[in-house]
Amino acid sequence: MRISYFKEFIVLSKYLNFSIAADLLNMTQPGLSRHISAIENELGIKLLERDTHNVKLTQNGISFLESAKRIIDEYENLLEKLVDAGSSQLRIGIPYFGIKRYISNLVGGFESAHPNVQLKYLPAYPETIVDALLSKQVDLGILPRINSPNSKRLVFHDAFREHLTVLMHCDHPLASKSSLQLADLRNENFLSIEGYYTGAMLEFQHDFCRRAGFEPRIVLTAKTIEEAVLNMKSAKGVLMMPGHLNEASISFHIKSVDLAEPQCYFTISLCHHPDNNNPLLEPFIDYYLKVTDKKSVSITI
Repeated sequence: MRISYFKEFIVLSKYLNFSIAADLLNMTQPGLSRHISAIENELGIKLLERDTHNVKLTQNGISFLESAKRIIDEYENLLEKLVDAGSSQLRIGIPYFGIKRYISNLVGGFESAHPNVQLKYLPAYPETIVDALLSKQVDLGILPRINSPNSKRLVFHDAFREHLTVLMHCDHPLASKSSLQLADLRNENFLSIEGYYTGAMLEFQHDFCRRAGFEPRIVLTAKTIEEAVLNMKSAKGVLMMPGHLNEASISFHIKSVDLAEPQCYFTISLCHHPDNNNPLLEPFIDYYLKVTDKKSVSITI
């Protein structure tokens, strides 16, 4: 039984309304219902009486609520002690070119509040970060939330939206524009990047083109962003990527132009293995979501 289920039960017990509780918890009603059922099945007791109009606590539910509150209080006290005890470490995987936007300007407050905590970073490509999360070589990753084979084994907490940008050689005809619409890309050559996660990211982006009525014409597939950049001029191609790439110094010959259409964005999320028990995960996630001014949406896809 996960500690988050206790928290969900406490919120549900306060409002006795699955719709309200699920909304406050930023999760679906079926998901909340499954978690409550999981508690009931594991304990072998009924916590709630439900009909089409009402939800109320059983006597066992009332007793469990008090226990759940004590467990959460003790858990949070334990976290605080562990965080302040020293020699604590949180290992974070982050995309190479996303360090400035995703981490550098955001973690100062956490480090000040927890001076004994050591944050260690693994700058890498998304596939490497996902593999490290699954093997528990890192505790937390900061990645776009997409449907890819191995991402289905991770838990995601949505943090913020990042709009897309289009990379191209500075001699490209579109490089003089201040922003782009999808229609501007209708007749362009597209570059792609290999990898089960990066490939899924590009497929996600190319779906925006398909909704705009055209199929992206892939003329070259590279193994890395750097390789794609080296071939941009000769291929006369463009590469759609997350917006932080317009801050990266990949090459003096590359121009980045943002897509102005509001629907073209990635949801950037904190992700971790569901069985990672590092006590720093929850306080760091709570802090990060607070400073990015977003609520947590915890889902396993």
